[in-house]
Amino acid sequence: PTVTSDTTLEVAQLLNRSVLRGYYREIREVRRRLTFSGVEEKIIEVDRRIYSTLFEPGPDSYHTCQELLADLQEARNVLIEEHSGLFLDILDRFILKIKVFGFYFASIDIRQDSRKHDEVWNPILAQLHQRGSWPDLAEELNEPEQQRISRLLRLNFTLDENDYADPFLKETLRSIRAIFDIQKQNGEAGCHRYIISNCQCAYHVAEVLSLAQLVYSDYEENWKDNAQPPLDIVPLFETIDDLKSCDSVMETLYTNPEYLRHLRSRNMAQHIMLGFSDGTKDGGYLRANWSIYRAKEALTRISRQYGVTVTFFDGRGGPPGRGGGNNVMYYAAQGKDIENKGIQVTIQGQTVSSTYGTLPSAQFNVERLLVAGLENRMSSAASTTMSEEDMHAIDALADSAYKAYLELKNDPSFVPYLEKKTALRWYGDSNIASRPTKRNADAGLKFEDLRAIPFVGAWAQMKQNVPGYHGVGSAIQAQGGAEAEQIKGLYERSLFFRTLLDNSMQALKKSNFDATRYLSSDPEFGAFWKKLNTEFELTTRQLELLSGRKVLASNPLSLKSIELREQIVLPLIAIQQYALQQIENDNTTDEMAEVYRRMALRAMFGIINAARNAA
Repeated sequence: PTVTSDTTLEVAQLLNRSVLRGYYREIREVRRRLTFSGVEEKIIEVDRRIYSTLFEPGPDSYHTCQELLADLQEARNVLIEEHSGLFLDILDRFILKIKVFGFYFASIDIRQDSRKHDEVWNPILAQLHQRGSWPDLAEELNEPEQQRISRLLRLNFTLDENDYADPFLKETLRSIRAIFDIQKQNGEAGCHRYIISNCQCAYHVAEVLSLAQLVYSDYEENWKDNAQPPLDIVPLFETIDDLKSCDSVMETLYTNPEYLRHLRSRNMAQHIMLGFSDGTKDGGYLRANWSIYRAKEALTRISRQYGVTVTFFDGRGGPPGRGGGNNVMYYAAQGKDIENKGIQVTIQGQTVSSTYGTLPSAQFNVERLLVAGLENRMSSAASTTMSEEDMHAIDALADSAYKAYLELKNDPSFVPYLEKKTALRWYGDSNIASRPTKRNADAGLKFEDLRAIPFVGAWAQMKQNVPGYHGVGSAIQAQGGAEAEQIKGLYERSLFFRTLLDNSMQALKKSNFDATRYLSSDPEFGAFWKKLNTEFELTTRQLELLSGRKVLASNPLSLKSIELREQIVLPLIAIQQYALQQIENDNTTDEMAEVYRRMALRAMFGIINAARNAA
């Protein structure tokens, strides 16, 4: 909510200036080495034009990085043809950096919840209805979705923010306009994706595309050509129900003539984001991860059927409870029925600094991701392919885990426990969750409004990590006879299934119920704590029986890393738990309650940094 269109434009300009300053420094180094006849003159000209672009923008400035690359290519040709390619590596390194970073340095995504788009469209359509150019709003809702989408995408009128009083509507239009302003300055790569959170139907995608079309057509040169906006509309499917129906949502879009026209302008490429965080919050660890795998297969199938190249954008957080864990094995394990010509993945929180914060670690982890793609192609079919029987077995396992998780989620003590006994209430104060603790700031705490980062983070702060394993043990225990044998065999031969459960073992290993055992005798939450502890012990026992070894014993490096960091985390947990108890103490004064709050908050920072992720 603190990010506005002005903030976005400011960040885009800062990125542009930063990368140009880098080019200006580097071209001067290149110039010192390339002093050959015919080359030096061109490099001096490039130097002058970069300076103009950065400090004195004018007609002679570079307007696109393609212009800069064209000038450098001319110098390169002369260097090869007339000077035997001396010091070509220096020039090629500079050219490579420009190809990688352009004039944008880092790409910015715009993201908004589908329900907010509904709020934007309501006054717009109401005004159109008053003018007689839109049907009755209540009647229109009963029309077939394809008809509603086509009508929305055929709209052609001047959308002026000054015609509406709602400040949020105005800001939304400014945010979309900011996309195209950024593209003019930084190039299309600087901002070309609009992500729709909580996308539930094809109409939600059409709402964003129609807004983009109307705003884009307001630029005179685009209106003349009736061009499609250079923007990838990215639906984000998060909940279990949305993941189940996402292929039919995309088929509705693929078969819509107006949306197809836009797809053709994007080279028949569709980006789709799948959210592990909210999926896990909604359906538990096993159900969410398996639903995403199934959704990827279904989306790949429907996209290939209609000639669309789909790129999956995985919203993977730091811990397993938010889709994290071993990214390399996760991607290496996906079979041929999941499109993998390219991947996009979010890395969040302290995972960014720990994984990519230094040159050696960044190089190592990027190389590992590249190798995951190779492993996927080179692995034996047996390790990445599952039979129909295997799929049905995991379906049954996921359903059983989902049932166990729903039983916990629907427990009357679930939300009050989070609210009263965890550090959830202070995530908004910590300024690390990127968004507020809950979506509706004015309402009381409701499960559906909880943000994924503070939700998962609160469990991590308690050393309980419920989203990373709850229901797994109950599900495995429920499989008897032949089903149990099939699950054991599946763990041994399927890389995906083994990676899925091994990641859950990470969540178990980072848990420590002894830190909160005092809650077992709590008059209000004692029974609830015991329910959590029972599933923790059951899951630990079942996974050790299934794998034939102690939790995480197959990954000694991760095991040692966790054990090392626990020496820092556990004392901080003890401090935080003490502060939480004192805050709830009736004898604590308001002044001391504030001291304990700050104590709990400072412990939170330490736990997050020591554990290497915010959630």
